[in-house]
Amino acid sequence: MTLGNTSTEWGSLSRWLHWLVAIGIFYLIYLGLDQSDMERGDAKNAVRALHGSVAAVVFVLMTIRSIWRFMSETPAHPENMPGWQRAMATLVHWGLYITVFTQLVAGMMVVSTGGKPVPFFGLFSVPLPVTEDSDAHHFWEEVHEFTWKIIAALLILHVVAALYNHFILKNDVVRRMTSGIK
Repeated sequence: MTLGNTSTEWGSLSRWLHWLVAIGIFYLIYLGLDQSDMERGDAKNAVRALHGSVAAVVFVLMTIRSIWRFMSETPAHPENMPGWQRAMATLVHWGLYITVFTQLVAGMMVVSTGGKPVPFFGLFSVPLPVTEDSDAHHFWEEVHEFTWKIIAALLILHVVAALYNHFILKNDVVRRMTSGIK
């Protein structure tokens, strides 16, 4: 397997970035839901700090992934895939890119407009050039709360479509993003 993509295969860099981001997103959803029901205190602060740290990593990975996507060839859809399915696949992929970036930026803005720097695993924090502002904080909390639901819906569509392609249509869509699942 090559590092770069071809007209028929995702390269190893695209595959690794896809799966690392996917794991990160699922973990962020878990952490977000976990901390939402917690009482204020040290335990909730620790989960929030971990959530922010993982989000920072996902942001970097998504940035690299987006740049790589524009610099590299994109494998074509299977030849027998109907046009509406190609359009839906494209819409879902770009919808995920847009909403994930929106979610990550909104999360950073929630932290920053709340008067705190973005944490990174207790090693350091990154202060953003944003002032503390309760109205802006509330706005970004609403954006953050809303976009995770869109991400969840798009992820469900993405996974269901992948399974449909693999088990019903029996094409190579899933195999191209894995290490050769047959």
